[in-house]
Amino acid sequence: MKKYQEKLIAWQTAAFRRANFSFIKTLIQKFPAAELYLVGGAVRDIIIGRPTKDFDLVVGKISANDLEKFLNQHGEVNLVGKSFGVFKFIPASPASRPAGAGSSAAKTAAAVAKAGDKITGANPIEIALPRTEHAGMSGGYRDFEIQSDKNLSIEEDLSRRDFTINALAWDIKNKKLIDQFNGIKDLQNQTIKAIGRPEQRFQEDYSRMLRAVRFACQLGFTIDKPTLNTIRKKAPQIATIAGERINEELTKIIMSDNAELGFRLMQQIGLLKILIPELEAGVHVKQNLSHIYEVFEHNVRALGAAAQRGYKLEIRLAALFHDVAKPITKAGRGPTATFYNHDQEGAKMTRTILKRLHFSNDIIKHTVHLVRYHMFYYALDTVSDSGVRRLLNRLGRENIDDFINLRICDRLGMGRPKAKPWKLIELERRFKEVQLDPITPKMLKLKGDELMELLAIKPGPKVGLILNALLGEVLEDPGRNNKKYLKNRAKQLNALVEPDLKKLNPDLAFYEEERKRLLHQK
Repeated sequence: MKKYQEKLIAWQTAAFRRANFSFIKTLIQKFPAAELYLVGGAVRDIIIGRPTKDFDLVVGKISANDLEKFLNQHGEVNLVGKSFGVFKFIPASPASRPAGAGSSAAKTAAAVAKAGDKITGANPIEIALPRTEHAGMSGGYRDFEIQSDKNLSIEEDLSRRDFTINALAWDIKNKKLIDQFNGIKDLQNQTIKAIGRPEQRFQEDYSRMLRAVRFACQLGFTIDKPTLNTIRKKAPQIATIAGERINEELTKIIMSDNAELGFRLMQQIGLLKILIPELEAGVHVKQNLSHIYEVFEHNVRALGAAAQRGYKLEIRLAALFHDVAKPITKAGRGPTATFYNHDQEGAKMTRTILKRLHFSNDIIKHTVHLVRYHMFYYALDTVSDSGVRRLLNRLGRENIDDFINLRICDRLGMGRPKAKPWKLIELERRFKEVQLDPITPKMLKLKGDELMELLAIKPGPKVGLILNALLGEVLEDPGRNNKKYLKNRAKQLNALVEPDLKKLNPDLAFYEEERKRLLHQK
């Protein structure tokens, strides 16, 4: 215990030297009877030497009104949780305080405030009065009666928390570590254990089941057996939790370094088949001679590769779901089995899954695009420069790095030894060679309004069809991207009917079909 107290004392000493934490010393001076505790994850992280951006304080022996008034004098206060005695607080930087109108210090203060540099690298501090929570025992996140009480002991406040490692408190005034649930022992054993009876803790809030998995991923800890068995028993109840809460926890799992472990764990304890049954369906589904792993195993390994490389959320999601449709598209058995069109079906399934899990439209759009075209064909001996330009047109120049990274995850998830073979390296080089060539209708020297004026036609589908047909020719030969050629060719194309114009659109169908044929011909 002594060495952990020394760590916390060292943290407190360093924190108090930072001007942005000076409000704590001021609060103690202004309210001598106040009790002030650092609680929860910050205490845990300081003890194990893990960086943290989340600081939670519990302040006792001060009324909510007095605390609110004090905080307003020393920074910005979000009152969303005021009715529960909770304040989101951003301390004011000394540089952001008035220093005289027009002075250089005032200008510096304005610049600092504009940059948002209030607590460097940290989120708003959550400051709360001691609270009790009486759960309705439905397991719903909001099924609580919360009461704040300035005279409530810190021990009573800690007893409402989820896991022992999160029920630690540091008494800032007395420099004393409070550990009534043996959280230190569980930190030493790297164990996640529910406080008291696991059944009661999870029935108070079923989202805690996902939180247990998330902490296992983030901290590299194991969940103790009684807690794990209770989650397995209660797993179906996760369906009662609001989608936003599930999204929050799942995103943290996916963005952790041990994301692969998280999905394996969710599958083992029954959470995955409730939340993402489409992914669960890949368990024990064997592939063909191109793969040594079953579908689920391959998908989580691909996610693991993305996590190890620190890739962004959309790439991690695409790595996890790129083969999600293989179970429903599988035809045949053994080494000659095929999964024709699993990329197209997978894109549809991914959209449905991500909508259900409350991801944003932007994240859904990009992830679905990655899944849809993750099998892009790049046999360099058959793909010409025009083919590379067409591929760039289909994938999107701004998305090339993401597609390359997804292909790396796919390969490593297959057990391939090289993340980036020479063909992929060569493709990147060829992308760079043609990336300045016109690859979208917007890059044509003949614009839509000019086309309509030239042909005396009104806005409509035909305008787009002609532009796309022109683009198809420019993709073959960038030298054709000049107004004289485009105008003459546009007049010829205008004589065609729409069905014939559609056949002239830039299309990667040949290359995609060739890729699938090569994969499944044996």
